[in-house]
Amino acid sequence: MAKLHPTLWRTCRMLSGKTRLALLRQVIDSPEQTVSALAGQVHVSLPRASQELRRLQSRGLIQANRSGMHVLYRPAPDPLVSTAAPLLQAMQATFRRFSASEDDQAVRIATGFSHLRRLAIVRLLLIGPMDTQTLEKLAGMSRDALNRHLLKLRVAGLVSRAGKRIQIEDHPHPLAHCLLEISKGTPLPSA
Repeated sequence: MAKLHPTLWRTCRMLSGKTRLALLRQVIDSPEQTVSALAGQVHVSLPRASQELRRLQSRGLIQANRSGMHVLYRPAPDPLVSTAAPLLQAMQATFRRFSASEDDQAVRIATGFSHLRRLAIVRLLLIGPMDTQTLEKLAGMSRDALNRHLLKLRVAGLVSRAGKRIQIEDHPHPLAHCLLEISKGTPLPSA
């Protein structure tokens, strides 16, 4: 079995896909389903469902088990992926609390964390609120790049501006809470 080393930002990029989120919701809500059953529930082609399920599996969030001629999917964090268990728990809490029609909020939050530079900004802001100039210098970004990334983080509800300072928001969404906690202790990987 190949050892997985998914980066947090790439996992978040994967979670920001609506189809993958819909498939994950189905796997969590009704484990032990086949690809064809899941494809039908999410209204995507069988090849697309299969590809998206492999992506979820590559991030350590689901497991595929063969049962006779069928492959069945279930939520199961890969013990070799340190972020898999807390992310799966956060997604389970998200799906319990919010309906599928509210998945756009989870997509925005995942998008907020789906870039290495945004993770760097979040890690810096977890130290404490900062003005734009300080954040720009510490993050090693141009003002334009910083503003583009801050916009994605603001749209996700993860950061806000208080006067001249930018700060992390105490976001009540389970996925946001989980990703902020992971960000506190996860060393930033290279791209």
